[in-house]
Amino acid sequence: MGPPGAGKSSTWSMLAKAQDLEGKKTTVFDLNPKVTSTNELYGVVLLATREWKDGLLSKTLRSLGQIPDSNPKWLILDGDLDANWIESMNSVMDDNKLLTLASNERIPLKAHMKMLFEIRDLRFATPATVSRAGILYISDTAGSQWKSYVTSWINKMKYDEERKKQLRELFDKYVAKTLFYCKKTFKHVVP
Repeated sequence: MGPPGAGKSSTWSMLAKAQDLEGKKTTVFDLNPKVTSTNELYGVVLLATREWKDGLLSKTLRSLGQIPDSNPKWLILDGDLDANWIESMNSVMDDNKLLTLASNERIPLKAHMKMLFEIRDLRFATPATVSRAGILYISDTAGSQWKSYVTSWINKMKYDEERKKQLRELFDKYVAKTLFYCKKTFKHVVP
């Protein structure tokens, strides 16, 4: 979770590449649930013919589950939450890990399969949805990430409070400017 451009996509992409280097070929399927209607996303029973028509999510989840290996498979739902589609995800996110469709079919989310929600905020999330998810907040250009590491590191040090205070002041004085300079000037090599 975080604002656009904060690095959410880069985070999961780099984690997938790291798993690939360890020999666990990660299959990633990225879709935006907001570009389709709920029926097109999950599927619908056509009233005229009483036939089931698969949706994008149901078809994708089923096909990922049918791949015979146990390498990681990620379904990335990249788009803001919407009450119309997120509530149907609660059965996938609870202990059952089953997507229950209107056709009464149940598609299991296997142990090596994960659903990642790449969202801006939790404005439309219900308590039931939030309680079933692990949330990683990636902040924007305010740069609070490095401050969290510094605070954690200083707190672990066995220095007296005066020295810890001096360290905090030095980090505040120099690191932000240094990181900004590096970001602006250096070309980064990322695998």
